[in-house]
Amino acid sequence: MKKPDRVADNKLTMPYGDSVSAPAITEVDTSGYREIKSKEASAKLRGRYEELQEEFRQLVATSEDTQRMYEASVSFVPIVGKVYHLYRRENGDEWVSMISPEDFGSYYHEYLGSYRLATDSVWVRV
Repeated sequence: MKKPDRVADNKLTMPYGDSVSAPAITEVDTSGYREIKSKEASAKLRGRYEELQEEFRQLVATSEDTQRMYEASVSFVPIVGKVYHLYRRENGDEWVSMISPEDFGSYYHEYLGSYRLATDSVWVRV
């Protein structure tokens, strides 16, 4: 049997509507898609990069503080979670004390900062 004109075997595969009442098939404009999505991705990645840079700067600062505290002279074993204070003598030696600068006063030492010993043995500036 011969098929009538304009009849498809499978209407789902037709690149156009098969009747006047079929919805119009239009080509999607993708000219701005790449540019817009590229800018969005770039902004997100740039933001994450800046976050990582800041996190790295903080890590380096914490590393330097930790090294400084472990190189300073100390006459006791520090307890995790307690706050200790770093001072410098007139001769340049640095030392750790349990006494805060408010209680100590200032007679022959320079106050350099207060630190808390964390559970991972890292000194964190307070």
